[in-house]
Amino acid sequence: MNITPSMKLLPTLLAFSLSGVYGAAQAAPPQHPWAAMTQADADFVTDWIERQSITAIYPDKQAFAAQLAAARRVLDAESLRVSSYAGYRHALGRFVGSLQDLHLRLNLSLVPATYEWPGFQLVYRGGRYLAVSSQGHPLAGQEATHCDGRPLADWVSQVATYEQLIPGLESSGNWAGPLVLRDGGSPFVPRPRSCTIGGRDVVLQWQPVAASKLAADRSAATVFRDRVAAATPFGADGAWVRLGFFAPQTQAEGKALKQLIAEAPSLRDKSVLVLDVRGNGGGPYEWFMGFLRALYGTNYADVHARSRLGIAHVSRATPEILAYFKSIRATETDALAPPPDGTPFDPDYVKYERALASGQAVFVTPKNARAVPLPKGTPVNPVKARVLVLTDYNCGSACIVFVDEMKRFPGVEQIGVETGIDSRTGTSFSAPLPSGNGTIDVPVVTRDGRERGDNIPHRPERLFTGNITDTAAVQAWIRDEVLGEKGQARAGR
Repeated sequence: MNITPSMKLLPTLLAFSLSGVYGAAQAAPPQHPWAAMTQADADFVTDWIERQSITAIYPDKQAFAAQLAAARRVLDAESLRVSSYAGYRHALGRFVGSLQDLHLRLNLSLVPATYEWPGFQLVYRGGRYLAVSSQGHPLAGQEATHCDGRPLADWVSQVATYEQLIPGLESSGNWAGPLVLRDGGSPFVPRPRSCTIGGRDVVLQWQPVAASKLAADRSAATVFRDRVAAATPFGADGAWVRLGFFAPQTQAEGKALKQLIAEAPSLRDKSVLVLDVRGNGGGPYEWFMGFLRALYGTNYADVHARSRLGIAHVSRATPEILAYFKSIRATETDALAPPPDGTPFDPDYVKYERALASGQAVFVTPKNARAVPLPKGTPVNPVKARVLVLTDYNCGSACIVFVDEMKRFPGVEQIGVETGIDSRTGTSFSAPLPSGNGTIDVPVVTRDGRERGDNIPHRPERLFTGNITDTAAVQAWIRDEVLGEKGQARAGR
């Protein structure tokens, strides 16, 4: 791997490091250029967090400051061992990831041309780590339990610590598992010499591999993200409703989601509805509420989908964030504008501007600020179908909130695997790193009163233990086991 910091940047980087321009104290200047870059980017990340992140000032400024300072002390110690891009990436990754907020994220644009691997990856499925290879490796499909005498879970936790993941979660196993056998030369995560696979000790034969191939193999084994919004037939009289996104990025995506919303009432009398949110990374709540109101009718939806209405949104108030909010609003053309969800509380940010002008550090949008009424009485559920919500580890942010709401509807079942996780924060605000190597995102909003705690996934009632990215296998499982067992039970089995 031949990635070196530009020599033109080094005087600037060392100046950042020595001057403390972003407020980070240095006992002694790092000597290696990659270590200098690590410190300079960490200085900027610290400053950006303190100036823009909601967590830096709310709800507990002192507790967060202590957490940030502790993370920085680890970064300072580890930067002394940094002499390559791999070390730089992992030191900064642990620094940001230790704050345990997936809306606070380091996004690096540099990618090595090659790594080393033993010819296969380890993929988490159904509580096990399986060898997977697109090239038909002889170990493919066999379970790995240990490497160098250590349980795979220990290796995965170590990798997660440096990959901005939270150790111990199934979603982290999904994302970090394949990285156990990816060696980029990090000084913090060694590569194993041998692993117990299929019940026998296998000496790993490490070899170069193109980073693009490794990423493609990992994505194929762990990620389902087709960005489709459409309903298609499923079985004799069911519908497979693909909800691949809640944040349209193009006019075509916006039109497709609105078309699905328009068609939703016609799905009510199906025998089964599978709401497939695999890979959905979230977006504005209004999109999924538009779908739910269309499917269930406004009254029934507004009786049950009220989880989000018990939340007060607390936003950091800075001129930069105000400009960012306005820029988002300016991009919402007719096709990209979501359906209304009540009455907008501050559509032109006038109240936010007043709070900012008066010197307030935060702006509070109160609970049910959009004044969505609770319908009187108990509306009848117009949906006759059995409703299944299919989730995967990549269901994140507003997709998890969608599951929050769906689980309030009587009879709805979550199936598949755990969702991803999120904290109470949201709305990431990005800035470029001084090195030019990427960006840092910080959350500018937090949610007071949310029922679900920080970094807690939704767990399915019916667990799929196969490859959750394999739609054909998932559909066969639903037909044969989820629906088949239910049908037999009704018949008096």
